[in-house]
Amino acid sequence: MPDTTTELVKDTFLARLSPDERDGLSGLGARLRFPRGAILMFENEPDDRVMLILGGRVKVAHIDGDGRETLLSIRDPGDVLGELAFIDGEPRSATVTALEAVDVLVMPGGVFRTHLETTPRVAVVLLEIVARRFREATVKRLQFGASDTMARLAARIVELAERYGEPGADGVVVRSPISQEELAGWTGASRAGVAQALQSMRELGWIRTERRRLIVTDAAALRARAA
Repeated sequence: MPDTTTELVKDTFLARLSPDERDGLSGLGARLRFPRGAILMFENEPDDRVMLILGGRVKVAHIDGDGRETLLSIRDPGDVLGELAFIDGEPRSATVTALEAVDVLVMPGGVFRTHLETTPRVAVVLLEIVARRFREATVKRLQFGASDTMARLAARIVELAERYGEPGADGVVVRSPISQEELAGWTGASRAGVAQALQSMRELGWIRTERRRLIVTDAAALRARAA
């Protein structure tokens, strides 16, 4: 386990726990390291293991019958993985892939369940995380149904800036963990549609783009367009 919450992203599962509560989890499983591109969980896999991200980031995606990938979310240090299959016993609903080298704590579902029965506050925090993810998923579904590509892309860029942005001389610098193709899947649009929307945003002066780096120069305009 990380020694302090400074290594954990705010509001993730582990970040909401006390140091003693995190220490209580550390002995429940094995700590493993996965290289960039490794698959941690497979969609439709019958598996109730739970993973806690200790370092690195992963993407959670759905793969359709034609092999097309739709990015559902990005998970950060401190996040929990596999919570739905753990709760309802159903097969995995998505594939989880390492965006960079990732350290995780892997716990058997039964062991984690027994621990939650004796630590009700940890169980409540997990419940809060699950509820928040359902709310976020609902918001995204509403955006997909009511917004155009430009608005959906603006919302995703705002989210990336809030999660990974760093102040720079010309705006907020975002070193994106995902490719443009993955960004298109996350936006629910074609790669060509996202490329066109990015070009429009550049012409409007809202963003600047570089290789694996994006600079948000007008966050207010992006938020307004997303809304």
